[in-house]
Amino acid sequence: MEGKDKGHQHRHIPDHVAQYLARRVLADLPERVYETLISLTPEEIEVLERVGASLNECEPHKYTYVIH
Repeated sequence: MEGKDKGHQHRHIPDHVAQYLARRVLADLPERVYETLISLTPEEIEVLERVGASLNECEPHKYTYVIH
């Protein structure tokens, strides 16, 4: 069996579903974090995606250490 995330990586998410999920995920973010995220370029988002993927191999209690 392949990794559990492999099946969902390239599936299309309808815009209305993506907008709902974005509202739910972003609802509790501090305003400063929200403003930073929405100002990122596509290239910067790509870097964040790579960092996020690498964090899948990291224990959750080490996230802050890795980010700093």
